[in-house]
Amino acid sequence: MKHLFIINPKAKMLKDRTGDFAAGIRAFFSSYPQLEYDIHITRWKRDAVGFTRRYVSMADSLVRVYAVGGNGILFEVVNGVQGLPNVQIAAYPMGTNNSFLYTFGGEAVLRHFRSLRNLVFSHVINVDVMRIGNNFSINASLVGVEAMGYQRGAEIYEKLPLPINFCYQSAGALEIIKKGRVRSQDYRIELDGKNLNGSYLSLTVANSPCYGKGLPGPFDAKIDDGLLDLYLIKDIPKLLIPRIINDYHHGLYPKWKLYINHYRGRSLSISSDTVMNIVFDGEVFYDTSVRYEIVPQAIDFVYPGSITAAEKQNAE
Repeated sequence: MKHLFIINPKAKMLKDRTGDFAAGIRAFFSSYPQLEYDIHITRWKRDAVGFTRRYVSMADSLVRVYAVGGNGILFEVVNGVQGLPNVQIAAYPMGTNNSFLYTFGGEAVLRHFRSLRNLVFSHVINVDVMRIGNNFSINASLVGVEAMGYQRGAEIYEKLPLPINFCYQSAGALEIIKKGRVRSQDYRIELDGKNLNGSYLSLTVANSPCYGKGLPGPFDAKIDDGLLDLYLIKDIPKLLIPRIINDYHHGLYPKWKLYINHYRGRSLSISSDTVMNIVFDGEVFYDTSVRYEIVPQAIDFVYPGSITAAEKQNAE
């Protein structure tokens, strides 16, 4: 097996420390001279997509690729190696958002993913991915107001020293009510042949039960069940917006069935006469139509073996 580290030098916890981090990798592998490894520091956005595909395609053995950073670099690695038979993916969380890893528990669990020993020697689990147009998503996708809130929240976080969750939630609430009106949009939606057309504030399509630190969102989604989880949020009375947003982000949406509906399926298409704001795995897109398809067990994902059931429960 070969080990390939893809490092995003712009990741929040790596700024001005990329050289030290790479030196730490070299020091670790000096104790295991029998292991082959390479380090690639990305040079521009999407650099990792092409680099990882070329590297893995040319390898004559299994390659374990380590995405070092946050959502963005994991997205690039997943898209770079998708469909290749000789690859495993590991995530070393160093970014602002490491959304997918919260699937396995709370903040305390991340320390297990920040152990080179854990990642190098642990086994893998099978994980589904979502094919979204020409891209692949391992985590979740937002469409509509919540996608706009995610974008605005990220902009606020870059400018102000505020907690990232507060930025996202505040921006989302402001987007729901803008210029004195609720901002719903008409969508044409088909899930496994079922018509779900209607006017919605926001749509979430999930492969995993978390899409941010402290933002569990779609609790019902599972990373290995071969299904998409779709959440449709209808117009919300203004006075109820704070309560519903808070409950939604804590997985308590079943109490608001009048406004939030949950469906499962394998193939989904969404379109609108108005351009849609779309976010998946932290990447921002705009289009009038988008198609989702679940790809079962598409990834061998490294799950640190030192995370015991008790530790996971305590971390949650």
